[in-house]
Amino acid sequence: MKKITLDSWLDYQFISNVKESPANDKFAFVVSKADIQKDTYEHNIWVVEQERHFQLTAFNQESFYIWLDDDSILFSSGRQKDEQNKALSTDFFKISLRGGEAVKQFSLPMIVTSLETLGNDKYVLTALSDLSHPNYHEYTDEKKGKLAGEIKDNAYFDEICEVPFWANGAQITDGKRNRLFIYDSKDNKLTPITSPAVTVVDLTVNKAKGKVYFSASNFKNVRSLQSRLFEINIEDLKVSKLSNENFGIYGLFTADEKLLVLHNRRKTYGMSENPIWSTFNVETKSLVEVCDPYYSVGNSIGSDVRLNASPLIKTINDELVFTMTVEDHSRLVSLDSQGQLTTIFDAPGSIDGFAFINGQWYLSGLFNQQVQQIKKIENGDLFDVMDFNVSVMNDVYLAKPNKISVTSQGNSVDGWVLLPENFDREKSYPAILDIHGGPKTVYGEVYYHEMQVWANKGFVVMYCNPHGSDGKGNEFADIRGKYGTIDYDDILSFLDKVLKSYPNIDDSRIGVTGGSYGGFMTNWIIGHTDRFKCAATQRSICNWTSFHGVSDIGYFFTPDQAGASLLNMEEHDKLWFHSPLRYASNFKTPTLVIHSKADYRCPIDQGYQMITALKEMNVDSKMVIFNHENHDLSRNGKPKARQKRLKEITAWMEKYLL
Repeated sequence: MKKITLDSWLDYQFISNVKESPANDKFAFVVSKADIQKDTYEHNIWVVEQERHFQLTAFNQESFYIWLDDDSILFSSGRQKDEQNKALSTDFFKISLRGGEAVKQFSLPMIVTSLETLGNDKYVLTALSDLSHPNYHEYTDEKKGKLAGEIKDNAYFDEICEVPFWANGAQITDGKRNRLFIYDSKDNKLTPITSPAVTVVDLTVNKAKGKVYFSASNFKNVRSLQSRLFEINIEDLKVSKLSNENFGIYGLFTADEKLLVLHNRRKTYGMSENPIWSTFNVETKSLVEVCDPYYSVGNSIGSDVRLNASPLIKTINDELVFTMTVEDHSRLVSLDSQGQLTTIFDAPGSIDGFAFINGQWYLSGLFNQQVQQIKKIENGDLFDVMDFNVSVMNDVYLAKPNKISVTSQGNSVDGWVLLPENFDREKSYPAILDIHGGPKTVYGEVYYHEMQVWANKGFVVMYCNPHGSDGKGNEFADIRGKYGTIDYDDILSFLDKVLKSYPNIDDSRIGVTGGSYGGFMTNWIIGHTDRFKCAATQRSICNWTSFHGVSDIGYFFTPDQAGASLLNMEEHDKLWFHSPLRYASNFKTPTLVIHSKADYRCPIDQGYQMITALKEMNVDSKMVIFNHENHDLSRNGKPKARQKRLKEITAWMEKYLL
């Protein structure tokens, strides 16, 4: 049987952006693959129609698309771009499902972030806009060229006038907004709908009523997480404000001609509270609660074999259909006009996308420890539709997750163990404890490449969902002001249970690693125990006091999650108490620090502080910096960087544990 290696992921194909045609008789999706030589990813659109599937595009740059009608697709691509305007324009091409070349339809002088058709050659779209140049879309080529020269000449400085001033991987975002436009492609007329200072959060189209609904916020100095609802009359483009109050909005959708809002009540559990569904009553300008799903809407199951996402909330047959994260897996459900939830499919695994065509459900996702597949549901079971990743997984050793649960803090903490091939209970084994990010995400029984690599190299791999994780309701996920306390106890209790279940694990040869929240917890662990032989901390937080002012989310994430504010002097001690750096005098564990320069979620200063403290404590340590990557390195970083990251962590574990 073949081994899963560090390089195996380069043969995997990633599936995303699953969307039905308007008549619901076919669906399209994007297939992506890493090209290690070019250090990039190839993206092409595929279609499933009447039990057959075929590749529609082949230029390797097509990942953003919409259905124009049942026989044609509109997509953006880098084709025919001129290099001077490449960064500030988006070209759209139309391609027929019946054959022929893609034909350029129009080019918009902006970076388009979303696009929906309104019919009659009209579109509603959002695009990036700059407060300093709100009318850039009207500039002549000469004026654009002059501005490009000015930007180049002034590249030696930046100005910051608001918070957040950058976004993960996006550099300085000060003064940038997501602006809403209506575009008439027949007349080539682009009409701005929102003012330059407004940023649009989400939108939905109700063609039956001739309306576009959107949520947006207008801010100065500090961006709010709250937004208001607005309405556009498609006929005359008149904009009306619907809500007088701001509230946290996750998404807007239309079903049964009603406007549905997924929103956070922000009453009990802070920013991580699971959202609820409400309808918005236009006459009374108020929300009417329809359904509290209890579980979180969407998919928070972690894996490193996805690339881009698919819509996970859709309107099908006048009902809302969406996924939820339940315990450690995805559940597909429908919500009717009476607020009744009905389960469509519920089984171990991760639903990463779905489609309903000709009365048949199709799922893209991670099932049975396989890399992403497209499957159809028949009589409650899943069947392969095509060979995406099926053949590459043949005749390889796949470590099956063995579930282990432990009672901690009055709740069941669930986790799993992956065993090496031909595991021998008479033989001694090294082990790696892997801690997920979030913290409000979950591990599940799905394929995780890095863990399979380690199991194939002879390590026992263990991972669990401590308090703070998703999938078990608000109370279990709520660790505000408790970071490093009950979650730390959960993880060590789980470790103890694993060692009791597998006594031939050598407890003197256990390593620990994790990224983001998992990096925070790795930092916390090495400051509170010496039981791990080595550690690899990735894209971590080590100091809440500095994180507050440098992270793109720090100004709201810190007071909410740490339970203390940097702006309140009386709460500084609590911020420092929950900072792993406070316990640096206890650092003894050999530690690898991995961080990326464009990580503005957990900025690189956190990694610098860790490596400095480790070196001052004379701990064997090393820092690996990825110059052009961001917080998402392990999930969608460039192929060479992703490969280098996993090689470094694996080599560190082998150095100390084998």
